Amino acid sequence: MTNLGDYLGQLMSEVVIARVHADLESVRVAELYASHPLLRHMPIPRVRLPEIQMEVPVVIDGSGSPGPNESPRGGTSIAEGRKQFDKVLATHLRTSKVRLRANQREALVKALDAEAERPDIPIEIAVDTNRFADRLTNAAIGALGASLSDEKINTIKAGLRDDARLTLLAARTAPPRVTALVETSAVREAGPEDKITRLQLTIREESMELTTIESDGETTERLVPE
Repeated sequence: MTNLGDYLGQLMSEVVIARVHADLESVRVAELYASHPLLRHMPIPRVRLPEIQMEVPVVIDGSGSPGPNESPRGGTSIAEGRKQFDKVLATHLRTSKVRLRANQREALVKALDAEAERPDIPIEIAVDTNRFADRLTNAAIGALGASLSDEKINTIKAGLRDDARLTLLAARTAPPRVTALVETSAVREAGPEDKITRLQLTIREESMELTTIESDGETTERLVPE
């Protein structure tokens, strides 16, 4: 059995590799043409793949199901997201040498609990973990602002938001996968024709080019559409 998404992705990767081989061959031919007294005046052949159409027969074997309180698209539950945020916040407080008194800690926990329990937070926060991280960050900074100096608040706030985003993103679980039989022999042996799903794929080529951009004395490279 193979994950259907992995199989389709591999097919598209093979098309890209085919284009790479074609370009490498064009370079070899260009060198050959350049060294020949007659060929050097002729256009150099180059093969492109503007569009490829495929019919891919597969047999859908199964589909995973999300667990309790999990999104069908995978992700992080609100409870797990809050747990991970608490760890990040504790690290930043420790790094900033902030020691909270009991009443300050109680106010902080109360503010975070209230934010996590807001009715307008979607259950499937996997779709937008950044927004959840930002809301918890704002709640924490708001609770701490009443008892800490502006300098301390700015120091904590500077890295807390980014670290919270990265941590919640890393805590996401993968979505349930669809598995399928893809080998020719397995598809043939699957049984009647009505068990076979025939995917019609049209793959179009969109080339990219590497562009160098200079801004404020710094040079960065980006891939942009050709």
